[in-house]
Amino acid sequence: MEMSSQPAMLSQKIARIGANVLSDFLNIPVRAQSGPPPTVQHGAEVAISGKWKGSVTVCTCDALGPRIAARMFRKEDDSVTGEDLIDALTELTNIIAGNIKAILPGPSQLSLPVPLAVLPGEHRNNVDVTLFDDRQGMLRISLQPAEH
Repeated sequence: MEMSSQPAMLSQKIARIGANVLSDFLNIPVRAQSGPPPTVQHGAEVAISGKWKGSVTVCTCDALGPRIAARMFRKEDDSVTGEDLIDALTELTNIIAGNIKAILPGPSQLSLPVPLAVLPGEHRNNVDVTLFDDRQGMLRISLQPAEH
C-alpha cells in the first residue's frame, strides 16, 4: 500500500485500532476528533523495520495518562506513580503498534517500546490520529514513515 495515496483510509484504520484497544483493553471509550494539535505530556515510541520502515508514537496528556495506568494496573487514579505511567504508556504503545504493523506492508518487526523524553511534533509525512475521551483526555497516535 502506497502511504501517500491512502492517508485518509490509513488514518481511519489507526483511529479504529486506537479506539478498540482503549475500549476493549482498558474500558475507556474514545472518539476520533479533529482540531488543533493538543498538548501532550507523555509519550512512547516503537520502531518498525522490514518492508515498511518508520515508527509509531503514542502520546497522551495529564488528563488521560494516569487513568490509562490506573486501569492497566488496577489501581486508583490518584495512586498512579510516574513509573506506572511510563510502564502503561510503553505497553499501550506496544499493543497499538502491533495492531498497526498488521495493516502495513510486511514482513516487518517491532522494536521494544521506549518512553520519549522529547515528544514529536507534527510532520507532513505522518499520519496523526487524535482520540478524545469524555473528560478532556486525549491520546495521539502518529505513524511516521522513515525518511529515505
